[in-house]
Amino acid sequence: MSSSRFTAAHPWAILAAGACIQLLTGLPAAWGVFQQPVMEEYALAEEAAALAFSVLIAAYGVGCVLGGFLQDRRGPRCAALWGTALLEGGLAGAALLPSAWGWAMPWVFSVPAGLGTAFLYPAIQSCAQKWYQGRKGFATGIIGAAAGLSGAFLTLLVRTLAPRWGIRGTFWVLGGAALPVCLAGAALLTNPPPSAKPQT
Repeated sequence: MSSSRFTAAHPWAILAAGACIQLLTGLPAAWGVFQQPVMEEYALAEEAAALAFSVLIAAYGVGCVLGGFLQDRRGPRCAALWGTALLEGGLAGAALLPSAWGWAMPWVFSVPAGLGTAFLYPAIQSCAQKWYQGRKGFATGIIGAAAGLSGAFLTLLVRTLAPRWGIRGTFWVLGGAALPVCLAGAALLTNPPPSAKPQT
């Protein structure tokens, strides 16, 4: 059974996939727990770390617009795959960035990670609302709740892993966990066919 046919037969999979992706990709909401380990590992002053956060937020804002446009033109799966690639690039870039090049963190990590998380969000929300035409509030609430919980989840993850493996190891673990989840979730994201019955 293709992923599109599976989604048509089990539309709840859209909500499950979207919630799992959002739980792992709330970097803007969890930056506070990243900041101190990042400052120590990359020898950044507080102002430089604040710049990395500002660029992350700005990239997220721009990415929501670009990601929404992309998913309207190419569909939610395409937008989610691009988002996954950008997010993984940012996490890998941060993990590999030499400490002496810490000044590049806003551009190596913040820009691609911010764009990536933003590309994923509208793709998931829009797709879920289309499948749940009669229960848009419910669908939006599920995805929004996962996005809100992401900050707490990532905070716990970083506080658990960073003391043992360092912030670089934490970036690798987060990237390794997010990659299969985002790829599997993206495979399920498809707009409903015209013949599909709205979920009520």
